Amino acid sequence: MNLDVIFSASEVTSDRVAGKTVVVIDVLRATSVMVTALNNGASRVIPVLSPKEAFEYRASHHEDVILVGERNASAIEGFDYSNSPLDMVPSVVKGRTLVMTTTNGTRAIRAAKDAAELFVASFLNSEATINILKQRDDVVLIASGNSGSFNIEDTLCAGYMVELLNSFAEISLELTDAAVAANQLFVDARDNLHKLAALGNHYRLLKSKGLDEDLRYCFRRDCIDLVCTRENGAIVSPKTGSVSQ
Repeated sequence: MNLDVIFSASEVTSDRVAGKTVVVIDVLRATSVMVTALNNGASRVIPVLSPKEAFEYRASHHEDVILVGERNASAIEGFDYSNSPLDMVPSVVKGRTLVMTTTNGTRAIRAAKDAAELFVASFLNSEATINILKQRDDVVLIASGNSGSFNIEDTLCAGYMVELLNSFAEISLELTDAAVAANQLFVDARDNLHKLAALGNHYRLLKSKGLDEDLRYCFRRDCIDLVCTRENGAIVSPKTGSVSQ
């Protein structure tokens, strides 16, 4: 398997993802929200680039739509919910379509439009996702980053996924330098991911907003057994997952 890591949404280009299997990671918090919502019964997630596009989608579709998202970690005026996975409880999302826009994660998904197949993942469902990826030959992990730049938490998650793939003796991995670096970052911090992530700008921003519960939740590893994939432009799950307590 050829395995690459891209360190921000702004670095995604067609030639790096075209025809490949891509995984978009946005730990804090877009892909954590998507995974949680789909696990709790949402029918699908529509990633859009702007609040305007989200409002237009809701106005032109008849399905039961809720708008979810943020800009710079703040709620968007007129949206139903901000970007907290803890809001995505079954009573809110079951059977509904989420239309979602975020600063980084949904941008990375849309930027990877030329991928042969696309998954979204976070710490919550890394192992479930890896069990699909081990059957692929050419994989790119996109750490969505923060405002066009590298961030720690998404790279840690990408490094964790590299580590999981490394655990399969039957897989011969060819890692790019970026994949090696992401994996080493995770290995060096694996016993206390929060300690390293807490030095990052986005982590500190969320903490300053009192979102400690979100931070704790988003770093839970492999508590959701769910694969989330792109289908006709939407993020869906082929099966119902479960949350381990």
